[in-house]
Amino acid sequence: MTDMDQNNIEEAIKVLEDMITERIPIHLGCHLLSAMHHSGNELIWYDFDEYYYDLSDIPLPGEYELWNQEALKIKLKKLEENKESVLSMAKKMLDEIKGL
Repeated sequence: MTDMDQNNIEEAIKVLEDMITERIPIHLGCHLLSAMHHSGNELIWYDFDEYYYDLSDIPLPGEYELWNQEALKIKLKKLEENKESVLSMAKKMLDEIKGL
């Protein structure tokens, strides 16, 4: 295994663990994983790219105060509706990567 492969594994594990433990929001995690996928990290499942696309219109926590609260509620509801499936996929991918 090359240093590049090991770095890809470590980077993916960190993002997945941060998502699962909710240290980062799932839509930020999907964004980071999508970027890794597009940068050539073959460990990353394409599904995260699709979730990123679907969730990219949701603001990050630091931006919440800038949003109209009614509009924000709608966006956060969308985030919550996707949370379980994204986290389930993140856990499966983490298990797969740790098994390498």
